[in-house]
Amino acid sequence: MSRIGSRLGLVCCCGLFLLFASACKQKQENPVTQYGDTLINSYKGAQNAAEQANLDAVRKAISAYRAANEGYPKSLQDIGSLIGSPIDLSGYDYDPATGTVTLKPKQ
Repeated sequence: MSRIGSRLGLVCCCGLFLLFASACKQKQENPVTQYGDTLINSYKGAQNAAEQANLDAVRKAISAYRAANEGYPKSLQDIGSLIGSPIDLSGYDYDPATGTVTLKPKQ
């Protein structure tokens, strides 16, 4: 019985060694890096939300212009006063034939 007990002990020791060895290989995350990544992701999310809100405001201004003038504006500068807040209109692609406006691709 002592051989079985010693083999069982050896198997348990080897299993524990492998468990601890695999746990040591896992890289610990730096809390400062995690915090920085969280801040960056939050900032990017806020930027995307602001861009979408501005795009919606531009689209609504185009609709208001069309309703008042029976046609689409010739350029986005024609709707600047309808938006209500300063928006940099150079970040949008606009098709005056269809009234379609989209965000320009980021470079």
